[in-house]
Amino acid sequence: MRIAVSISILFLLFITTNLFAQNDTVRIKGSISDTYTRRTVSGISIINPKSSFTVATDSKGYFETTINRSDTLFLFLPGYRTTKFSVADSIKKGEYVLHLSIEPLSTGLSQGVVIKAAKTLEQIEADRKKIGLTPKELERPDIVITSPISALYEMFSGHAQEREKLKGQMKEDERRRIFKELLNYYNDNGLIDLPEQNYEEFIDFCNLPADFLKYSTDYEITKTIVTQYNKFGRQSGLIK
Repeated sequence: MRIAVSISILFLLFITTNLFAQNDTVRIKGSISDTYTRRTVSGISIINPKSSFTVATDSKGYFETTINRSDTLFLFLPGYRTTKFSVADSIKKGEYVLHLSIEPLSTGLSQGVVIKAAKTLEQIEADRKKIGLTPKELERPDIVITSPISALYEMFSGHAQEREKLKGQMKEDERRRIFKELLNYYNDNGLIDLPEQNYEEFIDFCNLPADFLKYSTDYEITKTIVTQYNKFGRQSGLIK
């Protein structure tokens, strides 16, 4: 009986806390554009992992939604780097009009375009070691052992599922971005001769997991990628 009463009280406290949090809601609307082309992008998911609510940009790259002021939202679209934003530190008002940008994982251009200086092997290694680091907004909250209802809620809720989905996507974004930085480095140093338009296909061909890039040595990674490049080149006709 006491356990049932404790669970009921904890459940009521959970609901009450959420109701108080929902009082501080704001309206956000605006557009999202490609970082490089400056064109608005349709079909971008604006995900709120805290509430498991998602809204997408329309055909003109426009969106509207209501959130709690403290919420952090994530922009997600395959082919682009998953990005987060928040209005928590902005001047308090009831509505915000935002013009956001999202960075493509590839320029998508047939001509070589230098967007920023190529990274050194040391800089790429520093990035490799950070693969899989979880943004604090997606960290699993501490579960109080004395609250079984909270434990069950966290385990099966859409919130937890949404966080895991975003964490996985951000890790995959980083894997592909760092892989491309390595390919740029190998191309510049004459280890391979792979056109940029073949990067995505080659990354899929290698299918190297994120943990391999994170924990292997530069020698192991270089040897593996160059070996895979030779196989890929012969199969695709890039190497005669």
